[in-house]
Order: sequence, then structure tokens, then C-alpha cells
Amino acid sequence: MSKSLEELQELAERDGAGDPSTDSAANPSDGDGDVEGADRGSADGDSRALLGRTPFSAKGFLLTFAVLLTGLIAGSAVPLVGGLARYLGLFAAAFALGLGRSRRAYLETAVAGALAAGGAFLLGTLTTGTLLIGTSLLADYGLPLAGVGVTVGVLLSVAGVYFGRDLRDGLLRDI
Repeated sequence: MSKSLEELQELAERDGAGDPSTDSAANPSDGDGDVEGADRGSADGDSRALLGRTPFSAKGFLLTFAVLLTGLIAGSAVPLVGGLARYLGLFAAAFALGLGRSRRAYLETAVAGALAAGGAFLLGTLTTGTLLIGTSLLADYGLPLAGVGVTVGVLLSVAGVYFGRDLRDGLLRDI
């Protein structure tokens, strides 16, 4: 129990170490100790800044879902090869998202891509052939079919965002 209390006190002292008013009063500066304190303080400040930021944003997710769904619909509008082109549209939409966004949004993109592609895959199964064959196929193999759609959606959307961000980074980097 006392070890937990010591750890809490150490954390409280470390949190206070980032405050400039407590640093100068508590720690008189000498040559080498000041560099270590600055490094530790900046690392603590970075970790505290990261703690307040969530990796998932509802507005970002809705925007991503709308863009990916638009890409799926635009891709499926291509005659004769709409089944395959819809996933090319998903990749292109995710690529455009990666090109346009400054922050990483892999989690939002993966979830939105999974939902959009999984739904499109299931609806595509229902609309191929007659309705009776599609419903029979879904009744027998619905979960594996949805799993294939979700997996393809996650892979294509995350790859699209990754390559879009990579191109954006390459275009904006100083030579």
C-alpha cells in the first residue's frame, strides 16, 4: 500500500516539474542538471498533451463515412464492372481523405471503411441474381460474407489513407 502512495507522490511531483514556477524554486539550476530537467519536462508535457487527445472523433468519423460511401456509390455506378470498381472507388475516396487531412485518422477510416464496405458487400449479395437466391445465400453464409466485405473495406480504406498521407507528406516536404 505504501508503494502505491509513493508512486502517486512521484507522479504528482513529476506533474509539478513541468510548471516553470515550481522548477526554478524547487530545483536550483546547475550546468548538467538543467538539461536533464528540460528533457524530462518536455517529455512530460508531450505525454500530457497526448492524454487529452482522443484518437476517435465523431465528426471525423461521419465525414469519413460519408466520403467513403460516396466513393463506393460512385465506383458502383461504372457499368459492367461496378462490383470491382466500387472498391476502387472506396480506395480513391480514402486516398483523397489522406491527401486532404493533416491529422492521422486511421481508426476512424478503418471503422467507416468496414461499415461502408461490409454493408455494400451484403447489399451486393442481395441484389445479384434473384432475391430468393440472395436471401438464401445470406441465410447460409451471411457472417463469412460480411467478414470478407469488412476485411476488404478496412484494408482498402486504411491503405488509401496511408498512401494519400504519404503523397501529401512528399509534396509538402522541403527538398
